[in-house]
Amino acid sequence: MLDILRPRSYDVETVAVTVPQASFVVLDERNVIVEVSPAARAGFGHLLGCDAFDSYPDTRALFLPHYQRARRTQRVVEFVQYYDRYVSHVVVVPDGNRLTVRWERLCMLDVLTLDGLRESLQVALDTLEAAEEILRRAEVRRSLRVVGGTR
Repeated sequence: MLDILRPRSYDVETVAVTVPQASFVVLDERNVIVEVSPAARAGFGHLLGCDAFDSYPDTRALFLPHYQRARRTQRVVEFVQYYDRYVSHVVVVPDGNRLTVRWERLCMLDVLTLDGLRESLQVALDTLEAAEEILRRAEVRRSLRVVGGTR
């Protein structure tokens, strides 16, 4: 039997690494879903070829302004959004009029009880603070590259 606490006993042929797949969809200029990542197929695969906002009309006001800004500026747009019990970090990457929309669920809000909501809101705030710090660091790195003359 291998002693898994000692590195020298690792059998490298049987060690597996799990790399989470990114959830993303690609939208064309009319916001039609033209590509769905394997990680997003369960929720969005059946919507391939459909207008994202026809499928989820209540998301138009939440997401469309960010999509429009990404198309207009041709710059990556990042934001945090609450929708359908989940708080997600969303990254919109423009390529001409096409957009790759990538997201990571940060947490789920428990809306069944007041105590559950209070606890899940605290988790959400802690998670958002950590995500905000990561975004700030990324912005500083981008600024340093611009100041240093590299983009």
